[in-house]
Amino acid sequence: TAAYLINQWIGERQSRILVALSRSVFRGEEEREIGFRAAIRERWPHLSLAEITDSDGLDSSVYRLVADALDRYPDVEAVYSVGGGNRAIIDAFDDRQRRFRAFIAHDLDRDNLQLLTAGRLSAVLYHDLNRDMHRACQIIMQAHGALDGPIVSSPANIQVITPFNIPRQGTR
Repeated sequence: TAAYLINQWIGERQSRILVALSRSVFRGEEEREIGFRAAIRERWPHLSLAEITDSDGLDSSVYRLVADALDRYPDVEAVYSVGGGNRAIIDAFDDRQRRFRAFIAHDLDRDNLQLLTAGRLSAVLYHDLNRDMHRACQIIMQAHGALDGPIVSSPANIQVITPFNIPRQGTR
């Protein structure tokens, strides 16, 4: 989804996408990055990637790594932030007077909600973990006979949140 969205903003132009991970050993982040990289390679080979990792999502280390990447790669026009530190990423772009055409992030936390509202993020991929936890509790109760019905696993769908469809309730 992130690769598709970025391609929609970038189009057919040769460009580079900055992929920011908190730590390459976080399984969820690693899986997102692998899927993103595979989609770009398979469907949009005119796009190349620059990766930063091992920042632990801390603003100071994210800023330094992004600033270094922007200095090395003048063709970065988009960001896919798998981890945190999105304010620091934007600050690094601003301080170097660089603009991005698309910025896709994950999770609808307070920072991302503010950045999305301000139009600094293009979209946030939101997975309702509360719904998943609720469903997991139901499954456990069903497995122990406390609730009737078949046990069916169904994770929450990923929602694409833009400045135009920000949920007013249920955000962290």
